[in-house]
Parts: sequence; C-alpha cells; structure tokens
Amino acid sequence: MAVLALVFGCLMAATSAAQPVVAPPANSHARAYGDGWECDYGYADSAGACAQIILPANSRVSARGDGWECARGFRSNGRECRAIIVPENAYLAEYSGGAGWDCDRGFVARHDGCAPVNIPAQGFLNDRGDDWECVRGFRREDGACALIVVPESAFLTSYATRGWDCDRGYAASGASCVAVAVPANAHLGRRGDDWTCEHGFAKTGLMCVALVVPQFAHVTAAGNAWECNQTYRRAGDGCVSVR
Repeated sequence: MAVLALVFGCLMAATSAAQPVVAPPANSHARAYGDGWECDYGYADSAGACAQIILPANSRVSARGDGWECARGFRSNGRECRAIIVPENAYLAEYSGGAGWDCDRGFVARHDGCAPVNIPAQGFLNDRGDDWECVRGFRREDGACALIVVPESAFLTSYATRGWDCDRGYAASGASCVAVAVPANAHLGRRGDDWTCEHGFAKTGLMCVALVVPQFAHVTAAGNAWECNQTYRRAGDGCVSVR
C-alpha cells in the first residue's frame, strides 16, 4: 500500500508540474487579497484580458476604475453623455438622476420647466420653497387661505384638521366646544376631552359603578376590573383554587 501511495503521489506531482502557469495579462496587478489578478485603474476585464476603457465625450473614469461616468452637467444614456438642459429659474441638481435639475426657491417643476409658486393672500412660501402654507389663524382651503373661526373655550392649533382644539375640560361638538360632564368617582382623562373612572370603579353608561371584588381576587392595575389571585382561577363571578 505504501508503494502504491508513493506512485500515486508521484503521478499527481508530475501532472501538476505539466500544467502551464497562466501569466496575468498586460495592464493588471495581483489582487490585494486572495489569489489571482485584477485590471489596473482605467482598464476592464474583457475575456481574460484588460482592455482600456474608452471614454465618451464629457465623461471620466469612475471611482472604481473599471467603467466611466458622466461629468457634472451631463447624463448617460448607456453609450454617451448628453448635456442636461437646465430650464429658466432652475439649477443643476447634485445628482443627475431624475430630471438632473431642481427649481429655484419660489418655483415648482411643471412639465419641462419651473413655474412660480402662486401664493394667495395670508399665505407664505414653505420651508422647501416649492409650495405655500397659510399664516397662523388661517387654513388652506380650495387654493386660498380661509379664516379659522375659533369657538368659545377653544384655541388655535396646527395639529387639528379644523385648525382649533377645545380647552381642557371641553370636547368638540360640530363647530363648538361643550363642557365635559364628569360623573361621581371619575376624573378628566389625559387628553382632557373625556373622563375616566377612579381606581376601583368601572364605566357603565354615563356613570362609574364600584367594582364588586370577590374573595381571593384583586383590582387590576388598570383599576377598572378585577382578576383572581395566584393559584386561583375565575369561575363565574368568583375565584376557585386550582391546587
């Protein structure tokens, strides 16, 4: 067996020695990591050779070095770099994607150009500069700024669609604010436009009714129901041992 192994090893070594060593192509270099080679900057692998990248007009070698990209102000169609036509009241965008240009502040893109933003009375340009919004006390309505009529016991707010919200202790009802009727054993909720029963009471209609807590049970953390103690389970209106 030892003799066979020796013969087999010699055959493998001879076969390996017989294989020709493939030299890397011109305009290439050894990979920084691992074996093999890769093309130099400005060349691309083409059927095992490194071919020089042909740059169309108004282009440059890409950052990776294996392709090309258009210079600022031009956009690629896959074969060449075509100039980006910037309309009036616009400027070249940082990136050539999309139209390749953006409108100046106070203008908005319309088809192939930039149209001025028409600002109505009581309106002003938004932060982006491509639309308008109304001053405080007015709201956008049908292309204009309509006066917000604030009812009694209310205040202006930008968070409500209607433009106003009721004071704490009041709830919106149509175009007005009505006082919240808080029953006994209750208090105003966090929002202030409704009420919540005190701990140990449950909401029943417009009242707060005291919970009837059976033996071996306790009021839940929420305070409006009860649950059985550990080692007990609910059975109807009471708690029975599970041991």
